[in-house]
Amino acid sequence: MSQKATDVTISVRIGDSDFVVHSETNFQIAPLRGPERFVPATLVYLRDEFGKDDVWTEDFLELLIVQYSGGITITEPIACQTVELAEGEKEVPVGPYVVHAPTGRVHGLYKLFEDTCNAFVKGALPENGTIRHKWLDLIDRIPVPSRLYYAQPNELLPLRGMRFGVKDSVDIAGLETGCGSKCYRSFYPAKGSTAACVSQLISAGAVMIGKMRCSQFCDGQDPLERFEEVSPTNPRGDAFQKPSSSSSGSAAGAAEYTWLDFTIGTDTGGSIRHPAGVNGLYGMRPSLGSVRSSGLVCSKLLDTPGVFARSAAVTRAVTAVMTHRAPTERAAKLKRKVRYKLIYAVEPELPDPSGIPKFFYRGGKAPNTKKSTGVVFEEFVMKLEKYLNCRRHEVCLNDLWRDTRPKAAPESLVEATGMIYQNVVYYELWNNTVGPFFREYQAAHSGRIPFIEPITKARLEYGSKVSKPDYDNSVAALKAYATWVNEVLLPPASPARDTDADCDTVTISLLIYPQSWGVPHYRDEAVNRTGGNIFWKGFSPYSISYGSGCPDVTVPIGEAIFYSKVTSTDEHLPVAVSFLAPRGEDEVLLKLLENLEKDKILTEVGCGSRLWPK
Repeated sequence: MSQKATDVTISVRIGDSDFVVHSETNFQIAPLRGPERFVPATLVYLRDEFGKDDVWTEDFLELLIVQYSGGITITEPIACQTVELAEGEKEVPVGPYVVHAPTGRVHGLYKLFEDTCNAFVKGALPENGTIRHKWLDLIDRIPVPSRLYYAQPNELLPLRGMRFGVKDSVDIAGLETGCGSKCYRSFYPAKGSTAACVSQLISAGAVMIGKMRCSQFCDGQDPLERFEEVSPTNPRGDAFQKPSSSSSGSAAGAAEYTWLDFTIGTDTGGSIRHPAGVNGLYGMRPSLGSVRSSGLVCSKLLDTPGVFARSAAVTRAVTAVMTHRAPTERAAKLKRKVRYKLIYAVEPELPDPSGIPKFFYRGGKAPNTKKSTGVVFEEFVMKLEKYLNCRRHEVCLNDLWRDTRPKAAPESLVEATGMIYQNVVYYELWNNTVGPFFREYQAAHSGRIPFIEPITKARLEYGSKVSKPDYDNSVAALKAYATWVNEVLLPPASPARDTDADCDTVTISLLIYPQSWGVPHYRDEAVNRTGGNIFWKGFSPYSISYGSGCPDVTVPIGEAIFYSKVTSTDEHLPVAVSFLAPRGEDEVLLKLLENLEKDKILTEVGCGSRLWPK
């Protein structure tokens, strides 16, 4: 085993793997003979049942036989030292350690994993005795502690030992918040406090191991539109598909690394839901206002942090910790008897201006010649209908809006919502964040301006020209749209007393629409920006939740086969749907998804090219 010291860490090589030594000493044993080095060690624990046994005595410690399984091969003799715990002394967790030979000091380890899909900005370590973190400098890998160091989760620590990464737009004490911009990251000092939602995760036992890449200022940027930092690699299919944008690092990392249990992203206009769809993950955008955070906020009216995970159970557990609703409130919601109304969003008669289908085809049909996306969607919806004991209600949102829209609102849903996002988000992003940064940076660098990605610069220039009256009008349109969603499309749960069950029965509307069609979008293919097309045209289904504040979860349900131009073979891409529920019904929605997973209608996904590796 070789070792090298740096100014902040000690790294060691054990076998074929690299590790970082925990700076604190866990405990101490007698010094070891031989040259100065860190000696690999495995800690086991003789519990008090040995002392209570009327046959066993300490004489049997002359030889310690380690029982093992799971394909472990012992090729060399094992040296043994025993350490007695003093009365009341805390037990040291079992697992891998190193012993500093001259002093006998025993240290825990972090294994260093390569970030093969460029999902991380950098790895981070906790600062001893504080809530702060520090970057893992000089080593371009991610430090991961052993799962053996942590006891089983419990009610007080429901996430104990779970590793996670945080999008680089969310504040972590001791680390700079970069927002996908090298100039921004280097200009402002490390943050003095951690976002409340992340502190809650750490307090629940989760272990933060680094910050995840995001597109510059969380804007929608294609891989070929990102020049300052590399775009993460989507591991699904042929590993040459676009990873989406904004929270793409959080999504790619959760889809690729088994040593990462979940990640945190943020969502303004779809930045959790779309990356989750194309990377084959669960992606939860919670009800607006239910999660407290700090860092870059593109729009205080639309933004929220959320979760990427590979299972409904983990998504639910993490979201429950991040939200600040009282446990009694969540419990009360779960005690209700729930009936569901399943809203099946379908395409309008006239095609959307974007030319891209966003909703299901009427009658459960889709123009697929193979057993592919359309069949995956229909088979899942039929199972869902049976499970919920209800039939789908085909609803065209364009028609529903036309018939039930607020007074004085445009008849066209596209016209009513089309300018909201660009006017609200880029006005706020420019005036509240990038504009002040731009001016401060320029003043500090003799007039030199920071680098802004060209597509984002064009959108920010648009935002800088949005007048306050135009912004106010867009906010008013947003509020009118939100009222319509929250009162007509996804109204609050309607209660009724179930005398047989002696509990409240409520009807909750669930809206589902296609999230990911399993269609290839190669990362080397440029977006068509002809005619100065810098904004999305047409109605965005993402607006349903960002406009109303309701919860929206991306759920992987299958795979579609495609012939890859990269590998010249058949590959598989994720097929996903979105589930939406009335605002505030996050726990009911996530509990339903967890139950669907327990009953095998949904399945936890794996890492790598396939959702469910063979």
